[in-house]
Amino acid sequence: MQPDPEDASPAATSGPAGATLPDEEALLRVRGLQKIYPADAGPVEAIRDLTFDLGRGELTCLVGPSGSGKTTLLKCIAGLMSTSDGDVALGGKTITGPPKNMAVVFQEYGRSLFPWLRVGANVELPLKNAGTPRARRKELVDEALEAVGLEHVHKSYPWQLSGGMQQRVAIARAIAYQPEVLLMDEPFAAVDAQTRADLEDLIRSVWKKLGVTILFVTHDIDESVYLGQRVIMLSSSPTVIQDDIAIDLPAERTQLETRSDPRFTELRHHVYEQIQQAKQGFRPRGA
Repeated sequence: MQPDPEDASPAATSGPAGATLPDEEALLRVRGLQKIYPADAGPVEAIRDLTFDLGRGELTCLVGPSGSGKTTLLKCIAGLMSTSDGDVALGGKTITGPPKNMAVVFQEYGRSLFPWLRVGANVELPLKNAGTPRARRKELVDEALEAVGLEHVHKSYPWQLSGGMQQRVAIARAIAYQPEVLLMDEPFAAVDAQTRADLEDLIRSVWKKLGVTILFVTHDIDESVYLGQRVIMLSSSPTVIQDDIAIDLPAERTQLETRSDPRFTELRHHVYEQIQQAKQGFRPRGA
């Protein structure tokens, strides 16, 4: 039985260092992560020092100013990019390459889907590459498409679908793989406002149903507060954690009621204030 996401442990602490958890509660650990890029004018420090944990079944949003290294951080966590210093571990094992129990949903969903493959085949592809037996593949594909409301487009091609539906296919492909951790890199940035709201509710529904741990990167402050149990705010580059707050909104959320809740407004204001401070060059003490 999958754990109830709403029972996941809240952030244990709040502050620039990022929340950490006891060893038995932490699924994903980031410790002192640093990323330096070589350049003709000298090394560029993109990420200075990031430390935080994600608990099992937790939905955490990551926000920060443009250029704060959100995508770089995600690639380091996913094992798609090496770190300059620090350590990232999943289930107690250091990540040195893409882990088998982790999936990533990128912003450019159109480029991640193969237009010559039907929807079902697109969702099935990672399972096929992993050597999953055919009968089990069919079962997982059907379950994933049903979870995102696309069981009726199994035989369609991606180019026959709207942008929002294509992104649902990308999400279905990720969850069919049954990852322990799902990384999402601004996945709704290219869709319209109404589709975005629908996809936000879809993510919370899938998260609650499957109990997967999600790290959701977004530049949208309202989205981070609506979606997450917790919001990690990054500083400007070289990046450190500006703040790390628990989102104490009701577990059941709707676009209309939640966004009109005075507490939502308070939390949104706090995150916005932190982002503006980061843009102006404010650094947490000791950073």
